[in-house]
Amino acid sequence: MSSPAGAKPEAGIGLASKTDVGQVRQANEDSCDTFAREDGTRLLVVADGMGGHRGGATASRTTVTAIAEIFDAEASARPSDMLGRAIEAANARVFEMAQQDPELEGMGTTVVAFHLDARGRGTVAHVGDSRAYRYRNGRLEPLTTDHSVVAEMQRRGLLSANEAAVHPRRNEILRSVGVLPDVEVEVADVDVHPGDRFVLCSDGLSGVVTDDQIAAVVQAESPEGAVDTLIRMANERGGPDNITVQILSIPADKSQGDPEATAPVTLSAVGIEAIESRRLQRKRMRSAAIVIGIALAVLAIYFAVQHFSAATTTTAATTTPSASAKSAIEAEAPADQFEIEKEAPRRGIPR
Repeated sequence: MSSPAGAKPEAGIGLASKTDVGQVRQANEDSCDTFAREDGTRLLVVADGMGGHRGGATASRTTVTAIAEIFDAEASARPSDMLGRAIEAANARVFEMAQQDPELEGMGTTVVAFHLDARGRGTVAHVGDSRAYRYRNGRLEPLTTDHSVVAEMQRRGLLSANEAAVHPRRNEILRSVGVLPDVEVEVADVDVHPGDRFVLCSDGLSGVVTDDQIAAVVQAESPEGAVDTLIRMANERGGPDNITVQILSIPADKSQGDPEATAPVTLSAVGIEAIESRRLQRKRMRSAAIVIGIALAVLAIYFAVQHFSAATTTTAATTTPSASAKSAIEAEAPADQFEIEKEAPRRGIPR
């Protein structure tokens, strides 16, 4: 049988899970939970509901419950197969509920789940834009790819990361649990090493806190402290959505490699002084580079002016293009491919 969030983890395993309404929403449509078997197998689940206060909360809560039931019932199944079936079962249940109750029509949810078996092997499954990360040796690595309109546009080279962050379609997702009769689940095995930390979150965190900022917090704090800090940071940035974060840490193996590779960073007074000295040195070098750059730019402008002044006698021959020439130039100008791109993804599901 599984045990709910808050149960004491096995020795050495760190685990924290928390959800927060944020600063804008009136209700929390996110759901999360953690489960464990007697052999030490663990399951973490985050779901981000949508479809109104009642619909979103119902969809996310139903999804977490359905996944937990399959986790309990299929203890001997291959984790990747079990997670796929669990999310498909959740999809069928949420979809059926929406068909039977007009007030729940159109509800759905994203979901991300991380399974760690008793032998320390990991599996991740997801639908939508809730994310899973692995922190290892100072780097936060995404384990999932968003099933969203802007993420698909980025993969096709139509958008940069900065453009995606402010794009009007950034809240549309391409896959969701419960909106359609069937759902495509993305499942992958995950390499697990001693000292790794795994982070699951809704877009209430990843949408306002960068990966680098998440990594710094996960490295420096315990799972409990990191969860609290990350939720606080998201709220300080406006908390535009519900915020859910789960962190599971694998104990470091001191017999292999550097046990401090993922430990919190602490600096002595001497270390702080050395860092400050290097920072000031870099600042002076940047200032010198700026001064040299300005001087070179002034010289370049001076010689350019001298060159063009000497060529003024020839400017009469190169007059403004005629109206016909302008038309030809404009005709050659490339059209804006962003809006008319034939390969742009289909319209997503509004969040």
